[in-house]
Amino acid sequence: VLQGANDPRVIKPESDEIVEAIKKKNGIVEYVVFDNEGHGFTKKENEIRAYKAILDFLDQHLKGSERGIASASTDGN
Repeated sequence: VLQGANDPRVIKPESDEIVEAIKKKNGIVEYVVFDNEGHGFTKKENEIRAYKAILDFLDQHLKGSERGIASASTDGN
């Protein structure tokens, strides 16, 4: 979950609730809060940090995963 601390549309307490709900279900979640951002990323360094966090999460949880490979190959297409 990527959250701008100053986001007026998706306020931080809503993201806090989402993260806690995922944790309660023993889900895998990472939470990155950008203190100097609102809704979206306007600062280049934050945009880079956000995309890196996404790539790291996907690499850690999906890359080379037999489950991910199986579901991709059996989706009916």
